Amino acid sequence: LKPFLTPLTAASPLPTPPPASPSMHKLTSLEAQRVTSVLDNTLEKLQTLSYIPTEPDADSMDSITNALADSGINNVKSCLHSLWQLEDSYRRTKENAFSNSNFGGNDSGFEIGEQLYNTTRTLCRLLRKHPIALDILMEHSTSRPQNVMNTCQYLQDLAGITFRRLSTTVEEEAANSKTLRELTEKQKLAEKDRESLHNNLEFQRAEKDKEVAMLGQTISKLRVELHELTRNNEVEVASIEQTATENVGNARAAHATRCEELKVETDKLLETIKNMCAKNADSENALRKRKNKYETELNAKIDAYDTEMGEKQAMIEDITEKFEKESAELRELQEHFDKVDANASTAEDEAKALAEVLALDAAADRILSDASTVIQKRARGIIDRAIVAKLKKKKGKGKKGKKGKKK
Repeated sequence: LKPFLTPLTAASPLPTPPPASPSMHKLTSLEAQRVTSVLDNTLEKLQTLSYIPTEPDADSMDSITNALADSGINNVKSCLHSLWQLEDSYRRTKENAFSNSNFGGNDSGFEIGEQLYNTTRTLCRLLRKHPIALDILMEHSTSRPQNVMNTCQYLQDLAGITFRRLSTTVEEEAANSKTLRELTEKQKLAEKDRESLHNNLEFQRAEKDKEVAMLGQTISKLRVELHELTRNNEVEVASIEQTATENVGNARAAHATRCEELKVETDKLLETIKNMCAKNADSENALRKRKNKYETELNAKIDAYDTEMGEKQAMIEDITEKFEKESAELRELQEHFDKVDANASTAEDEAKALAEVLALDAAADRILSDASTVIQKRARGIIDRAIVAKLKKKKGKGKKGKKGKKK
């Protein structure tokens, strides 16, 4: 990432740029996409490496290598073996360095680290080239390291922040700063409101504590009264239990006496029942014979009834057949008479409509006659008035001539 992050951390401050043109926006977007692509590539490699067991046991190693061998991906298998061997060697070298207090100058550790770096890059390229190998690792991966997952999450957040910062123009940055200032001021106001609410809460809490203390005193008094009532109730319950025990004893004695009397009476009644059963045996036999006789007669009557019902059923079927035939004829006749009634109704409606039309025609004739009469009257009046007007003009001229001759 150093080649891409170096231009962003220049020592000399840059002057305030003018408003960005579309070409500058395009260059900024390309730079942002280039950086995020590098971060996405690194994130993809880390996620791929997270499926590789860091400290596998013999069974998991055998299962993974066998699966890779069955799939025919021997180069991935050998590279994975090399990676595990280098990790083991690197781990032992570090342990020896810590045990010997030799924290620097360990060339073998640096060499193993360099080999581990190259082997890891090679394994990443092979896993990207062979997706089947990655599927096998994902299938046999029981748990992924939490530190690697946290690193992937942090790297993903960094990619989002980097893209947002690189794709943000000066105007957008100024707007974001203004928004941040407004939010800061709102936070300060909210903090003041919180302090006032906290003070109010403290005051109310003090008031509530006073009320709770008063209620505690009341509860203590009520508990004393409750204790006295409980003690009185215990005394009353003891006396009631003693009285109930005496009553139960007396009731049990009376019950035992009553049971003895009822047992003697039951024995007497059983003896009476036996005697009555012996006496009623003859009458029972006679009644049973009468019952059998009545059953025989009833069966005969049932057979006669079934025969009669069969005959009546045949009669009902004949009547039903006749009814269906007559119903069919009735439907045909009903259709005929419905048509006749419809024709009669249609003729009556046509006669009514014709009468109404004739009435309307006569009314129209009357209206036209009255209108023509009125028109003729007006026309004659106009003509008569014109004639009268002409006559009046002629008379006026004659009078004027006579007056001139007298002069």
